[in-house]
Amino acid sequence: MIKGILSAATAMRAQVLNQEVIANNLANVDTVAYQKDKVVFQSFHDALMYRFESLSHTAIGGFSSGTVLHDIATMDLVGGLETTHRPLDIALPQGTYLAVETPAGTRYTRMGNLRDMDGCLTVGGYRVLGTSGPIALEAGKVYSISDDGSVVADDETVDSLSVFSFSGDYELEKEGNGLLRLIGGYATQIESPRVLVGVLEKSTVDPVSEMVALITSMRVYEAAQRALRSHDETLEQAVNRVGRV
Repeated sequence: MIKGILSAATAMRAQVLNQEVIANNLANVDTVAYQKDKVVFQSFHDALMYRFESLSHTAIGGFSSGTVLHDIATMDLVGGLETTHRPLDIALPQGTYLAVETPAGTRYTRMGNLRDMDGCLTVGGYRVLGTSGPIALEAGKVYSISDDGSVVADDETVDSLSVFSFSGDYELEKEGNGLLRLIGGYATQIESPRVLVGVLEKSTVDPVSEMVALITSMRVYEAAQRALRSHDETLEQAVNRVGRV
């Protein structure tokens, strides 16, 4: 019975975390170039059960204490495209990322809603990196992005976007605000990137699918909760009645 309570409790905890991930996906349904997350479950580490007799013990089989969250995987998908006709809006090919400067160092993003802010080209409030550092913009000039990633001011190229792809054993960790931190692997700058201008990549979140997943998760949580309550009532009966016999 104690094992049943443990299994139900771990299942409930896993579904709480699953609901948090789904809620975060739904909150970013309109975020530019957001890539949705998905929870990966696994069974709790199996434990080998033994029967002890005197000074010896004999294996009698395995036992798993329910389901736990193994990982939160980011789905490497490309969202649909939305036409904006803004000269600083871009969409990147799959597997490529812009580099931006942050207080914590260089970070990467697929957001393409670039802006002219405080004399620099920015995205999400962070300065976009070019071939020789942050891309500076002069006041009074009209800027646009070419399909080869060049930053153009009044028909004159002033810099180029730093567009990267990754290789090796790497992982991209989300840090919020559309930023990704590269862990391991190698970042390779693309010499002649191809970008789509005047369009933005939309979020990969399908709100209908996420709502279905949220309802399913709630039903699983409720089933585990009922199982836990049943085990608890059975344990109560064992404690209060068996001892009287």
